[in-house]
Amino acid sequence: MSLVNARKSSNLDVNAALYAICSTGRGRCWHCDRKLPPSEEAIQAGWNVQSVKGDRVASIILVCPKCQRKRAKAGQKQFLRNLTPSVYDAVQ
Repeated sequence: MSLVNARKSSNLDVNAALYAICSTGRGRCWHCDRKLPPSEEAIQAGWNVQSVKGDRVASIILVCPKCQRKRAKAGQKQFLRNLTPSVYDAVQ
């Protein structure tokens, strides 16, 4: 995965976006591929929706609370550099 420039979600209504994405039953964390829970649970757990700049990426991404904490602790560049798919994390 290449480094992506995530913009602040200041103009994005995160809760409304989560409700819309949860209604499809298909949302997953951009980083670890964890399945998005039902909307109320996702909002309470702290899932985030972010806009992304770039040519070959989705216009918005979902980020689970666990990946948000890891990214905050390690920093964006280090977090993405160390990121590897983890089946264990995806099913937790």
